[in-house]
Amino acid sequence: MNRLRWPQKLAISTGALLVLWGVAGFFVTGLSSFAGESDTSILLLRVNPLQNTLHLVFGAALLLAAPRLKALSGVGLLTAVLFLAIFGLGLARYDDQVVNFLNVNPGSNALHLFAGFASLAAAQGAAWCRQCDRAAALKAA
Repeated sequence: MNRLRWPQKLAISTGALLVLWGVAGFFVTGLSSFAGESDTSILLLRVNPLQNTLHLVFGAALLLAAPRLKALSGVGLLTAVLFLAIFGLGLARYDDQVVNFLNVNPGSNALHLFAGFASLAAAQGAAWCRQCDRAAALKAA
């Protein structure tokens, strides 16, 4: 783990958190009411199977992309956009006309905001590390 750079370490920790949260969510929710509202929660954060699936898929994507900086740049950016959009949908749920198909509450919305900005930081950091590597290679040549 010493050879990994900070964006890779951030991606691994964020991905692991998302995967663990998704697995724990499935233990609580099962597959019932896939995209519905319920009072099912873990540590005061509401979950449903759709949200668990998103956490698992994008957490695993971050974990798989972490070893390669180029892959991390793309996957991290995609994950950041997704989780920040989910955060926006979570804010919109306070309108009575919006269906809360992600079953979010303020706590789970904060998790989505954290995951979005952590993924964005990992993606941007990976791009910077790649630039520094190219500059060092040019300087050495």
